[in-house]
Amino acid sequence: MADFEQMAHGILGEAVKGIMPTSEADPIGVWATSLSLFSSAISHVVRTDDKRPVVVWTVLAGRSSLGRKGSALTTSLALMNKSIGGYIYGRRRKGVANGPALLDMLSQMEQENTTPDGSSDGRCVLIEDEWASLLKDQKKCSKFSGYFRMAWDGEAITNRTKKEGLQSVAQPLLGFTAHITPGEWAKYISSSDALGGTYNRLLPVRVEKSKNLPRKAPKNVVPEAEALALREAYEWACETKRVLSFSDDAADRYDEIRAMAEDRLAALPELVASYMERTPEQVQRVAAVLAALDMTEEITVEHVDKAWAFVEHSMNSVERLVREAADGVGPRPLKTPEELIREVVEKNGGETNSSTLLRALSGRGLNADLIRETAEGMDDMQVEKVKTGKRGAPSIVYRLIEPPKPTLTIIRGERQGPAPAPAPEPQPAPKPTLLAAFASLL
Repeated sequence: MADFEQMAHGILGEAVKGIMPTSEADPIGVWATSLSLFSSAISHVVRTDDKRPVVVWTVLAGRSSLGRKGSALTTSLALMNKSIGGYIYGRRRKGVANGPALLDMLSQMEQENTTPDGSSDGRCVLIEDEWASLLKDQKKCSKFSGYFRMAWDGEAITNRTKKEGLQSVAQPLLGFTAHITPGEWAKYISSSDALGGTYNRLLPVRVEKSKNLPRKAPKNVVPEAEALALREAYEWACETKRVLSFSDDAADRYDEIRAMAEDRLAALPELVASYMERTPEQVQRVAAVLAALDMTEEITVEHVDKAWAFVEHSMNSVERLVREAADGVGPRPLKTPEELIREVVEKNGGETNSSTLLRALSGRGLNADLIRETAEGMDDMQVEKVKTGKRGAPSIVYRLIEPPKPTLTIIRGERQGPAPAPAPEPQPAPKPTLLAAFASLL
């Protein structure tokens, strides 16, 4: 619960704490799911002052059974039932496998639902608890990723076909939460999709079970007072259109966090950083939802700090997921950049060039600069520029070498001890191996 305490806030935080003794789920999984559900429910009337939506899209990543992803969803649904249960029951959808299906669903919602003032209310929430079963088809559809991104951005989506003519959604109001295992992430979430911006609109969190409850123990016992308070917050948000703004101090704190986040992204390989490029707006959205839960249109410093704690936890989860995907998910330990570089050079006979290394490691979270910087710090690796012809830039060659032996320094005092024993007869040296080189470093 230590990490959860850093991000928990207000009535939702108290509600999650109150239900956790009767749930096996990860509290952060319950928190993430609840943020997605509540933000979706208020998305038709709540906006930030820069006219951005407040929907928070989350993905729970955990091993089958051990991650308790389904338990997190069940616990969250129980918790939110008295406040937004009717919305979830009427607007919950799943199984959207391509772009046209997504557009058709949003369009139908917009056409069939209007508010008392005559405006459309196209809210819906996708709860994909078997997301991996859809990802393969979604990736095949050339339109899905574009529509998906536009829905998060709240931008109008249009499509024209010969059969259906023009189909459009003026204001997408899509909530989203999904489940996936780390192995499925490695299989279906590609670097090209991340670089294209599809997945940096999601906040993935690694989840694990919190406990094992006895079979006959009560499950998901909802704290009554917090459940009623959540309903009151939902009713407040829906009374009228709300525009949420930072206080002056909160705006300053947000600027500090944005600078910190960007510094962190700059230090990461592009493949890893590409999943986190919308971190500042994610902080703003989560902070806005926390403000709405507090029934205020002013986003405070505490809202920003709690939002940052959650988003930073998601960043850590993403980094772990991407590195596991690069190294393969399984019982074998994750390899360091040094081990990955050494392995490729060894496979190429102890010497290779920068192009070969980059081809082998670019899909594993390493770029050219990081490869060279890492190799230059390795005792058993030589990095050398080699001119291969009269024209063109020199090639960078990486070569395995014998690491330098430690220097022995003898300090002579006034009194000398006994003469050292004569050195033994030299024996034929065994053929040096890479394993012996590693051992000499220990």
